[in-house]
Amino acid sequence: MEEKIFDLAIIGFGPAAITAGIYASRYKLNSMIIGKTKGGMITTAHLMDNYPGIEDVSGIDFTDKIVKHLEKYKECKIKEDEVIGISEIDNNFFISTKDGENIKSKSLIIATGTEKRKANIKGEKEFIGKGVTYCTTCDGFLYKNKKVVVLGSGDSAFNSALYLSNIAEKVYLICRKCSPSTENKNLIEKVEENEKIEILYETEVEEIKGEKMVEKIITNKKEEIEVSGVFIEIGLIPQSVLFQNLNIEFENNFIKINKYCETSKKGVFAAGDITTGFCELKQVITAEAMGAVSATYANKYLKTK
Repeated sequence: MEEKIFDLAIIGFGPAAITAGIYASRYKLNSMIIGKTKGGMITTAHLMDNYPGIEDVSGIDFTDKIVKHLEKYKECKIKEDEVIGISEIDNNFFISTKDGENIKSKSLIIATGTEKRKANIKGEKEFIGKGVTYCTTCDGFLYKNKKVVVLGSGDSAFNSALYLSNIAEKVYLICRKCSPSTENKNLIEKVEENEKIEILYETEVEEIKGEKMVEKIITNKKEEIEVSGVFIEIGLIPQSVLFQNLNIEFENNFIKINKYCETSKKGVFAAGDITTGFCELKQVITAEAMGAVSATYANKYLKTK
């Protein structure tokens, strides 16, 4: 029996990967999406209000919409699994998954996104799941009428503070810098005007303390602040380790791409937050744009192969 080979394998299951799957299907490519988390990091967004045409939607509901759109097309298979290995032999790509399946493909789109960065604070590791969390929308409801702290100065930290202000008794937003990192003036204004949020600039958490659960934090100013929850929102780490052996170019562990979403290796494309991208803006809409571009140029590549 002849070994089955896909035209295109898409690694990841976030908006960039799903969009690539939709476009690949419309090009009638025999493709497969492989990813362990449907929707990726967008599922942690409590509210999206900047996506044209879809107002005030949660990340989970948005994911349901785009996955349902993808499922219209039978050309793209969906495999909810973790990729544990990938190699190239004779210009084809061999992908191993956690459940033991081996998938062969003529081309590849990498869209594995990023994960939350750890703060490396004393006590952080010990209290993960006991008051320390990296997902506001996942765990925020646990802190109803309690005091919490959010670490970070970017969009995600300010959004988390706003979200938690609807649940918690009080929210401390701790920023290492003397001003916000986000350039979203509307977001900054909303946080600054919120009576339940207190912003502490030029402040760092040196230790998280408690008995069985988080009870307080110690700052670099030697202040003790009583809180029940610590929400860490200090940036993202690209999920690129798996692809180091493909000999593609990286920049600070993000995959370098050109305007066609091509990597430095023929047949390998990349899209979304894992890439250096077209600009520094890492949003759903830019990830989806790269997903569309990557599938389009993967199709062009396959026509020449």
